[in-house]
Amino acid sequence: MKHYRILLVITSLTLITIVSCKTVGRLAAKYWLNREIKEFVSNCEDKAATLIGSEKAHKYCDCSVDLVAEQYHNYQDAKNISVLEILDFINKCK
Repeated sequence: MKHYRILLVITSLTLITIVSCKTVGRLAAKYWLNREIKEFVSNCEDKAATLIGSEKAHKYCDCSVDLVAEQYHNYQDAKNISVLEILDFINKCK
């Protein structure tokens, strides 16, 4: 019975870690709030999709959010970057 409880605790902790890892493990989370990360990715996808297609936009914007946050620690500054700057970050993710 004791082993069962230990296994249950380990399994629970593992699931919690996996679920939260995508956002928490991001470099962007060091500088931005979770909602800011999601907002950036969504806005990036909207801007980039017309140039590279929506599927690629999702992939590359999800990657580039960490690069952008590293350069623009203040999310308000990052909101004002141009499409060309976003594409520069996206190219670094290829």
